[in-house]
Amino acid sequence: MRRTFSIAAVVGALCLVVTAAQGPPAPRVVMISIDGLMPVSYTTAEPPAPQLRQLAAAGVSASGVVGVMPTVTFPSHTTLITGVEPAVHGIVDNLILDPENRGGGAWNWYARNIKAPTLPSALRAKGMKSAAITWPVSVGMDVDYLVPEFFRSSHPESLTILRELSKPATLLDQVERDRGTPFGWPQTDRDRTDLTKFIIRHHDPNLLLLHLIELDSAQHAHGPGSPQAVETLRRLDGYVAEIVDTVKALGRPTHIAIVSDHGFLPVEKVVQPNAAFKDAGLVTVDARGVITDWRAYFHASGGSGFVYVKDAAMKDKVHELLQRMKQDPANGIREIWTRAQLDAMGAHPDAAFGLDVVDGFYTGVGTDAVVKATPTRGGHGFAADRPALHASFILTGPSVRQRGSLGVVRMTRIAPTLARILGVSLSRAAAEPLPVASH
Repeated sequence: MRRTFSIAAVVGALCLVVTAAQGPPAPRVVMISIDGLMPVSYTTAEPPAPQLRQLAAAGVSASGVVGVMPTVTFPSHTTLITGVEPAVHGIVDNLILDPENRGGGAWNWYARNIKAPTLPSALRAKGMKSAAITWPVSVGMDVDYLVPEFFRSSHPESLTILRELSKPATLLDQVERDRGTPFGWPQTDRDRTDLTKFIIRHHDPNLLLLHLIELDSAQHAHGPGSPQAVETLRRLDGYVAEIVDTVKALGRPTHIAIVSDHGFLPVEKVVQPNAAFKDAGLVTVDARGVITDWRAYFHASGGSGFVYVKDAAMKDKVHELLQRMKQDPANGIREIWTRAQLDAMGAHPDAAFGLDVVDGFYTGVGTDAVVKATPTRGGHGFAADRPALHASFILTGPSVRQRGSLGVVRMTRIAPTLARILGVSLSRAAAEPLPVASH
């Protein structure tokens, strides 16, 4: 009997030593971005999003998030993992600057173009695991589990490319076997949710980034607040509930962050400054209307846009033209931003000017007409301080000691807050974390 007690005592002591050596459980964060999600989705009972409201009640949430300029997807999502503005992290817009369209409408797909430390790179430096599912600017991202955001065409051949860009190389095959259904193309938010649940269950990363996109698509096609947008939000709220249930079933202490990149405004018309530039001899087009040469070019970013000038001597002429356009209310120009104002926004560091348009208008790069109707029913990209463009933020988890509303916060503070939870550091240029959680 004495021997049995001695063995038990030794085993117990060893367990205490091992537990002490292991320390507290590794931090975990699941950040779910619902593209185009507006704070009204969780601050009121309408539209129906019970899971989002439950998460907000369990932790902290923002009544609005002032985003970065332009308020479009790729710059915003890069700020969400760096804590700095686009002029610093280098992803200044969704599309690359390409007046002659030689790239066929190419987007900023590639993680190698991010110039600031990211949450995944900070975790990698500490030997911690991360995953990214359809996160913008993620092709080639240095994460352990990756299905990047990439779209070449609606042809199923793009799914083959996506398999090659994903890692590990068999990830999509594994998930197809696990759920018993092959992936189609284009991917859906159902697919992205299944990928996320699989990675959480089988790989347990310290950080998982998920981008759900169908609410954004519904609001572009049908307008914010439309029945189609409401129904899409209802469905995505259910996907979030599935992910939360997956996390709970594993019993691992995990932080859930719900974020978005921008809000939305309804739109009816589009203004195309390049048409005015063409009339003024600043843009040359061929018989098909394709730009072949330019001295000034307007790069559209939804509800805003940025004017590039090849020759600095042309800036005054271009500015005068923009002022004349603004004086005519029919053109829908709300404000002309100077280079100094763009610097203050951290936007498009090489542009000469920027434009914000009034409610109901959008911007385009076409040269066929200065103003025309647009089939798009909703849009974003407008000035970040406009309340309708405010993005969303909810955070809950074991390190979150507060409850309730944070009021309006800045998007640049979200990544540093998550970095503090994860016990990693971003760049010195990153904003201060929100005082809601600790490592």
